[in-house]
Amino acid sequence: MHLPLCSRASRWFVAGTWLLLFVASVTMQSAAQRTPKSRSSLPWMNTSLLPDERAAMVVKEMTLDEKITLLHGTGMEGLGPLSPLASGSNGGAGYVVGIPRLGIPAIQMSDAAYGVRSSGKNGRYSTALPCNLAAAASWDPDSAYEYGALIGRELRAQGYNMSLGGGVDLTREPRNGRNFEYLGEDPILAGTLVGRLIKGTQDQHVIGDIKHYALNDQESGRNAVNVNIDKRSMRETDLLAFEIGLRDGNPAGVMCSYNRVNGDYACENKYLLTDVLKNEWKFPGFVLSDWGGAHSIAKASVTGMDHEEPNEYFYGDALMKAVQAGQVPMSQVDDHVRRIVRSMFATGVIDDMPQKSVVDVMAGFATAQHIAEQSMVLLKNDNQQLPLKAAEVKSIAMIGGHADVGMLSGGGSAQVDPPGGNVIMPPTIPPQPRRWPNVPTWPSSSHTDGNRKDKTRRAFPYQTVRTN
Repeated sequence: MHLPLCSRASRWFVAGTWLLLFVASVTMQSAAQRTPKSRSSLPWMNTSLLPDERAAMVVKEMTLDEKITLLHGTGMEGLGPLSPLASGSNGGAGYVVGIPRLGIPAIQMSDAAYGVRSSGKNGRYSTALPCNLAAAASWDPDSAYEYGALIGRELRAQGYNMSLGGGVDLTREPRNGRNFEYLGEDPILAGTLVGRLIKGTQDQHVIGDIKHYALNDQESGRNAVNVNIDKRSMRETDLLAFEIGLRDGNPAGVMCSYNRVNGDYACENKYLLTDVLKNEWKFPGFVLSDWGGAHSIAKASVTGMDHEEPNEYFYGDALMKAVQAGQVPMSQVDDHVRRIVRSMFATGVIDDMPQKSVVDVMAGFATAQHIAEQSMVLLKNDNQQLPLKAAEVKSIAMIGGHADVGMLSGGGSAQVDPPGGNVIMPPTIPPQPRRWPNVPTWPSSSHTDGNRKDKTRRAFPYQTVRTN
């Protein structure tokens, strides 16, 4: 039977209309998923609810793609390819894409051991505090709190909402190039002070971090070294510092380290991450890898690593395929995501997002000077030699590399750009940007111009450390 031409045209018109309506409907639904809803309409934005309750509600609404997005970074210059999604980065060490339709902001991470790292290249200013070892020499919890609070305020002023400070590895190896980032060899002192430092940071509504978990006590060969140690010795030394710091500071993040411990990498070490950290210590936050410290998908997931930085070699598409293939259960992914979102609610970075502002330079100077003064430790004063009498002193010997220019601290991933730039300008042919990892860095104190010809040499009370 042949329908009249007009009848066939009518049927094609109706079918075409329905197809257009269907495509339009799907497009509108997709757009609705991408479009952020009013915050007041989202039930997990109820601030009277507990962070765990809020996190559980929002995780139920996420797609698998959105969950995976929160489990990895987007790359870092010099450490693998940059994702196109990194375009939203604030220029810090790590960037995690947010989920606007659910009201979840991006996580903007910055190194912040003794100040906000490398602000100069972003055209911003950061206070260069005395190194962490000097803060430890103060034996002063209040000063440690102010140390962390200043860093938290300056992170927010530059648009960051997560600190990557909080180093508390013990000084087992005196040649360790990052000892200046840590708090000495005493686990009780180190744990107590890092706890106060972290609390000071998180009280500014910034996600805090404690690192490098654990036993990352040397930098040479850190990716290959295997620390063989019995559990009792571990618990009475390095892990004791972390335990105290976690108890007192309640950091939202724990960064697992590069090294192995008793055969297993720290970022896939069941004893460290699951047995001790999450089960015994009841840590509710999330574990993120040190930069490039992840080594696997299924093993890392089941043993407790929640987030990979700075790339997505394991916790990106590869993790999604592992979930779809049944190699990694969805329950593990949900736990990883819940811990991250819960941390964001608990620290206030969702309810009080940072707004860029101008750093209070003079207040930073005052805090830095106070901590430097508190770090002076006088062990003995035979014959009342101190204070020195200017009329009786003919010369003063200042011993130590670059001691006469007030070299403040080490460089590396902790580098802070103080006023005046590099205190010692290393020769570079051809000229290179004078920041890590291009050339050695010698940051100057906020209280000296670094002029070697200045007749007035200023002695600094804290230990001078130089790393290349």
